[in-house]
Amino acid sequence: MTTSPTSPTSPTSPTSPTSPTSPTTIEAIEQAEAAWLVALVEGEKAMTALMLDDSHVVHGPVGKIDGPETFAHFASTRRRTVFAKAEGLAVTVRGNTAITTCLQEMHIVFDENLPPFPVQEAVTRVWEETAEGWRLAHMHQAKRMPPA
Repeated sequence: MTTSPTSPTSPTSPTSPTSPTSPTTIEAIEQAEAAWLVALVEGEKAMTALMLDDSHVVHGPVGKIDGPETFAHFASTRRRTVFAKAEGLAVTVRGNTAITTCLQEMHIVFDENLPPFPVQEAVTRVWEETAEGWRLAHMHQAKRMPPA
């Protein structure tokens, strides 16, 4: 994963447009993003552990809005992910909030009798810094059909 357009030398916080975000903060957000990709494959409990209790996910072809438990259950049972990766990660930090965007590719099992189906999504995630680390506050997924 790469951070672009923000980098340790260019990101800013909302309180001071010229104050840089620390490389440690950017690294922690990148680690949260990587943990999310692992959680997609690991399943429901792993996903909800990274989400705030009041988080929301916008997903599906009609923009369904779900809370953490409903989304994680759907993602684990209706579209089981067996592989996930992201590219083109961009990170913007505003105080204790981080906004990330990326292209996310997942290989999903819809039917156990068929090979995994590749899906690509443009994804925006909003992370909040907590005492436990960065946690997902909001996510919006938009399918790219067919994957580019």
